[in-house]
Amino acid sequence: MQLLGSIAHSCQIVGGDTRMARITLFRHAKAETPTADIADFDRVLAARGRRNADRMGRFVVECGLVPDLAIVSPAARTRQTYEVAAAHWPDIAVEHRPGIYEASAETIMTAITALGAAHEHVMVIGHNPGLVVLLHHLVESWPSGINMSYFPTSCLAEIGFDAPTIGEINPDDGRLLSFVRVRELPDI
Repeated sequence: MQLLGSIAHSCQIVGGDTRMARITLFRHAKAETPTADIADFDRVLAARGRRNADRMGRFVVECGLVPDLAIVSPAARTRQTYEVAAAHWPDIAVEHRPGIYEASAETIMTAITALGAAHEHVMVIGHNPGLVVLLHHLVESWPSGINMSYFPTSCLAEIGFDAPTIGEINPDDGRLLSFVRVRELPDI
């Protein structure tokens, strides 16, 4: 688990009282194995996936990572990941967006800026390869020892920007604040 800086922080930019805009990318939890009988879109969470979504949901609360807005793919496994994880969160705005399913990094970023412009913290619960590609676009450099290309199910990356809201960020200036794989979580 890589917690970069202080996660349970006020997210203030050094030298000012302006809040830091954040984007959190959360890959859906482990789904049932694909079969010929079930379309990929309709695959539900496996038992391990439900446990992992629950653990990550509790972690998000414990570390102060609850977003203002969640943008969620409408696929069964992403909807269920959100429902299980968000059971631990206070009420937040949520948008289920068909365009996030199998979306490119550019499409995901367009949804973030269009839906989340007025928000300080937006979370996307979606799919690879779009999420991991977007992560690489948003974070130009990362600490050594972190393989950001390995973004398995129930993985979460938080990226911070020197702007008060998502609508004011420069997507090329993101800093990796946290990168967490569920299997690295302590029992909480």
